[in-house]
Amino acid sequence: MKVKVVNNRFYFIVAGLLILLFILLFLLLLPRTVENAVLIGTNNGTSTFFIGDKQKKFKTGSLNLEKFSVVNFKYNAFKVYGFTEAKAIQERVMLKKGDSYELEVSGDQKLAAKAWYYSIDKNNSISLSSNSKLIVGKNNVRLYKNKKGLLSTVIMTPMDYSTLRVAISTNGFESVYHDKIEIKAQSPLKVYSKTEDYSSEVPEKAVLTFEYSDGKTRLSINNLSKDFSKRLYIEGSFIAVSSLKRLDNKTMTPVYSGVMEITPQDKGLLMINEVGLEDYLTRVVPSEMPSTSSPEALKAQAVAARTYALSDMLANRFAASGYHVDDSTKSQVYNNIYAQPSTNEAVKATKGMIMTYNGLPIDAKYYSTSAGTGAAYGDIFMNADGTSDNEPYLQFASYLEENTPLPEGEEQWLEFYKNKNIPALDSDSQYFRWKATCPSDILTKVLQKSLKELYDSETRKGYITINAGGKTVKSFPELGTLQDIKVLKRGKAGNIIRLSYKFENAEVELLGDSSIRYSIKLSKEYAGTPVTLVMSKGKSSANFSSIPSSFFSFEKQDSNFVLYGGGYGHGVGMSQSAAMSMGKKGVDFETILNTFYKDIKIEQIY
Repeated sequence: MKVKVVNNRFYFIVAGLLILLFILLFLLLLPRTVENAVLIGTNNGTSTFFIGDKQKKFKTGSLNLEKFSVVNFKYNAFKVYGFTEAKAIQERVMLKKGDSYELEVSGDQKLAAKAWYYSIDKNNSISLSSNSKLIVGKNNVRLYKNKKGLLSTVIMTPMDYSTLRVAISTNGFESVYHDKIEIKAQSPLKVYSKTEDYSSEVPEKAVLTFEYSDGKTRLSINNLSKDFSKRLYIEGSFIAVSSLKRLDNKTMTPVYSGVMEITPQDKGLLMINEVGLEDYLTRVVPSEMPSTSSPEALKAQAVAARTYALSDMLANRFAASGYHVDDSTKSQVYNNIYAQPSTNEAVKATKGMIMTYNGLPIDAKYYSTSAGTGAAYGDIFMNADGTSDNEPYLQFASYLEENTPLPEGEEQWLEFYKNKNIPALDSDSQYFRWKATCPSDILTKVLQKSLKELYDSETRKGYITINAGGKTVKSFPELGTLQDIKVLKRGKAGNIIRLSYKFENAEVELLGDSSIRYSIKLSKEYAGTPVTLVMSKGKSSANFSSIPSSFFSFEKQDSNFVLYGGGYGHGVGMSQSAAMSMGKKGVDFETILNTFYKDIKIEQIY
């Protein structure tokens, strides 16, 4: 009996080992599938691939595949086999949505829950990248789907910086969505669709009308109409948009070159001008700085504008709408003034030059006029909790004559802004100092409306706090008469960061440059009667939509609040008035730029 038990136990052990061996062999032979592996290179029969975020090596023998090919294959413990090259979709991404991309021809394509992005640099090396590096409207992408038909792999090659996509606004730069667009051909044009089988040659002097109708574009040429649900392209040298009027006197019909795209969106027709960056700048520089400025100041403006445009593009600021910049002060004003010989020359002389910090284009902020100081980035552009990104090249700076001390305390800041004769780079500008006298009842009326709008704004609500009855309230009250204004915090440059308005029944606290400036609207629409702004050289102006800057102080005189301030704009980066003053004195454009942007390099990108 004992021998029998031993034999049975032996058989069980052998059987178990055989089963384990079978399972092990099965696992060793089991084929595993790899989708969308990116071939990095092959050396001595061993190939390295990017698979997701990992680099893995396989013994593949020689592969007849180009570097950075995307392949599917199988492998087990003994061999790698079944290589098939994945099919690339070589289309531009025109819109980036939350879970999908709109491709130029294929339309909306869903993204995989986990998509992988890779960048190939100018040295032909590949690295893991991200969705944030994919720029709409560029030809440097290859996209690949997985077996479920979802976009799962994106490869980006070095990008061509020489073109830009600009959204064209309606009259007064009120919106980028149009109800109707009229184009007059000042040269032969071509109108076509890449998805709806349409192409037409349009002769010079022909008139094209595009109307928004039931979510579509209705194109009319010579009384013949056709509806389109997708993007239309207009290509030519002189595309005059006769439905728009520019210049302050609204007499200029803007003319564009390159390609104009017109796409029906939920809110109307979106018009995008895809144009060469240098051509774009010939219409930006004169719109942003007087063409009579010195050549060196205009060169500084050209480099700043080129850098600003690329920075906006690389930040994907408007990627959800399919463009890089718009043509208003939200980006840079484009085609609001005719191109001028002097500004054209400045653009040509600085072709391809941008400012960089640590090898990347800087956020080249600029503004009209300083009050004698420049603010740090974080003191102006902040989040609702007071935090901000750090831009080391945009720091506090004094543009006052050497050894001029800065004020300390509110009394000194008031005297500082009252003083029109402080020597500084911007002293010659009308906006170096300004003054506004606001009767208490009128300022109360302004604030009752403007503060309610700020409180109701999705983007500004977090920057306003209301206290009533000794506690913070969550609904906007009917505000009584304004009793006092108090500065709670200033930046080193003198800009107000926190401001309090005390009313009969509540106290409203504002945070940040935009909220503070836009709360004091000096226009007839808000005040009932325009409030006059008196500038430092005696010039007066009325109907300001908001005070020129957050660099101000105030005092109460009888029943009036008198605001004394300086500068025009946010106060970060290059003061255009100061740049013009420096250029007039013979300072070269590189020195001008290095005055306002710290530790930057001026580099040529093409």
